[in-house]
Amino acid sequence: MITRKIARLELEEEQDLVARAQGGDHAALAHLLDAHYQQMYHLALKVTRDPVKAEDVTQEASLQVLRRIDQFRAESRFSSWLSRIVVNTALLRHRREKRLVPTPEIFPPMVQSTEPEPEQAAQDRQLLQIADRMLGELRDGDRELFIRRFVDGLSLNRISAETGLSLPALKSRFHRARLRLKEASEEAGWGFAI
Repeated sequence: MITRKIARLELEEEQDLVARAQGGDHAALAHLLDAHYQQMYHLALKVTRDPVKAEDVTQEASLQVLRRIDQFRAESRFSSWLSRIVVNTALLRHRREKRLVPTPEIFPPMVQSTEPEPEQAAQDRQLLQIADRMLGELRDGDRELFIRRFVDGLSLNRISAETGLSLPALKSRFHRARLRLKEASEEAGWGFAI
């Protein structure tokens, strides 16, 4: 945010500084910009409604003043001319940014891949093979029940309705299967809790 506070220039002082700046006096031009910088920033902020963009617009407008000070005609106050430069700079910047909106055909959106890294995929496959082998050692049908519950995500009520097993029986079988996997996990040092 711009916090400089410099006293406003009197009309005669401003005209003198403008004449000197147009004659190549860099100190006079710097004094003019310092005197109007806060006003320029607040106008840019009013147009852009964004403090960061307002600072950028103020800087760009200052460069325009540096380049075009010789084009100023003393038909109006310097501050009016300066205000017009700030507004035009803000509008041009807005148009430029509006045209540069990336489109999916030109710039594909940066989407993070949901695919695991190859090393992670290999480890996951190995763990699944070990878990599948451990589940295969369970009582008949427990492997299928475990997969339906924890891989397919079916509810206990649905599995009970489809298999005809009671809820307490299902819970007991799932508990034993999880305990078996937990023991295998601890023995193998898989590093995650089941």
